[in-house]
Amino acid sequence: MNARSFAIALLVLHAGLFPAGAQQEIKPPFGMQWGETPGRIKEVVGKGGAKVMEERESGPRDLIVVEGIVQEGLKRTLFYFSNGGLSEVELQYDRPNWEEDKVADWVSTIKASWDKKYGAGRLYADEKGDENGLVHTLKGWMWVQNFVSLRLVHYTAQKGEEKMRRVSVHYCAE
Repeated sequence: MNARSFAIALLVLHAGLFPAGAQQEIKPPFGMQWGETPGRIKEVVGKGGAKVMEERESGPRDLIVVEGIVQEGLKRTLFYFSNGGLSEVELQYDRPNWEEDKVADWVSTIKASWDKKYGAGRLYADEKGDENGLVHTLKGWMWVQNFVSLRLVHYTAQKGEEKMRRVSVHYCAE
């Protein structure tokens, strides 16, 4: 094999190992790491001016509910711990002043951004229903890498004049 053929073979091998636009790793939000302790999470949250609203054991997992993390529309954050280490973070967003079309556009923007970062997400929930006058819609997408998943969930419900919209994001170490 001459030097030119070797260089071309090396380039082809390199291109196959490191594809253009490689996916980013899914990590927990706020610069946290999987396995962090409840004490460490409370310390970080406190430094940011947010408040722990609730702590409880939830079956085999522990839960810390936090409010006041400064992020537009973020209502509360739930930190779940398995065996004393961070295993899931759920961000619950509520934008009561937004019309449904604006919320749907916002969700589409998030989905498009994550498709770019993490590869194409898969639709895992797409339900509509009307039960006793409660009209509800649930859409959920999931991105999975190794032992970590990221889910984006958009839920709406309406009964008469009462409306509820929730967008939640779930970072999970499986």
